[in-house]
Amino acid sequence: MEAEQNKKNSKSIYRRIIKEICAELDIAAQAFSYDWVFRLNKNGRTRYLIGYKFDLNTDSVQSICQDKCAAYDILSFCGIPCVEHFLFLSPQNVKYTGEDGNWKRMADLLEKYGRLVLKPNEGTGGGNVLYASGQAEMECAADVIFKKSRSMAVSPFYDIRHEYRAVCLDGQVKLVYSKEIPHIAGDSRSNVAELIFKYIDDNRLKTPPFDLNGVNLRDVLKDGEIFRFNWKHNLESGATPRAVDDAEVTGHITRLALSAVKELNIRFASVDIILAGNEYKILEINSGVMMEHFAGFNNENYETAKSIYKDAIKKLFGL
Repeated sequence: MEAEQNKKNSKSIYRRIIKEICAELDIAAQAFSYDWVFRLNKNGRTRYLIGYKFDLNTDSVQSICQDKCAAYDILSFCGIPCVEHFLFLSPQNVKYTGEDGNWKRMADLLEKYGRLVLKPNEGTGGGNVLYASGQAEMECAADVIFKKSRSMAVSPFYDIRHEYRAVCLDGQVKLVYSKEIPHIAGDSRSNVAELIFKYIDDNRLKTPPFDLNGVNLRDVLKDGEIFRFNWKHNLESGATPRAVDDAEVTGHITRLALSAVKELNIRFASVDIILAGNEYKILEINSGVMMEHFAGFNNENYETAKSIYKDAIKKLFGL
C-alpha cells in the first residue's frame, strides 16, 4: 500500500514542478511522508513545503485561512464583502459555544435564507459540501459532516454566476482564472437528453461527468438557457479553468483579493471569489496554493503555475 501511494504521488504534477524548479535553481530537495513534505536546502539554508503550504506565511494566519468561519468573521468585521459562514460545533463539542444546541440556530438560518450550503469548517476541495432546502435535508447533511468533522460551516446558498481564483504573492495578483462548470445551452428545440448526448459526443466522453438524479430529461431548454451539470465550481468536481481576459472583471477580482490578503497579512495564498447577482464576494482564502488541476489543463497553464511556484521558492531563499 505504501509503495503504491508513493508511486501515485511521484507522478503528481505538483511534485514534478517542485523538482524541476529545484533543479533549475540548484536547490537540494528531499521528499518525505509520501511526498507530502519537501525539505529544500541551498547555501546552508533550509526551508520546508508541507502539502501546498510554503514557509512564507505565519502559522496563525494559515490557521485563520483554514477556519472558514474565523476568516469570515475577520473579513466581515473589516468591511470586506464575503460569503457568510456560521459556525456549528458537533453535538459532543457544542458545550464550548455556550449554546443549548444546534438545531434551533440552523432552523433559523434555513427560514431566513431558504437554501443553505453545509460543509466542514476546515477542509478544501469540495468534499462533503452539501446543499439543503428543507429541514430533513439539513439534518441529514449535518449528520454526514459531523461524522467526520468536529465543526461545520453553514452558508446561504448563492446562485453563482461565476467563480474566480486569484493567486497572490507578496501583494501582487499573479494569476486570475475562472472555474467553469460543464454545461449545455438550450436551442428551444432539443430536450435535455438530446443536448447531453451531443455534449458527450462533442467532448468525446466515455462516461458523463455529472449526476442526473432528479433531472427531467424530456425538458426542452429555451434558446440560450443554461443547464449546469453541477452547482459546485471545484476543479476536482469537473469544473474547467479558464483564463480571464476581461479587464473590468480582473480589476474587481484584484482589488477584492488584495484587500483580503493585506488585512490578513498573508504573503502567498489563493483567494476564491464569487459573482452572485452583480456583487463580488470572497468565498474563502487558501493558504495552501493548489494549482494541480489548473496546471494539468494544458502546457501554457503548466508553465504559468510553475512560474508562480518558482517565484515563491525564490522568495524562500531571498533569490
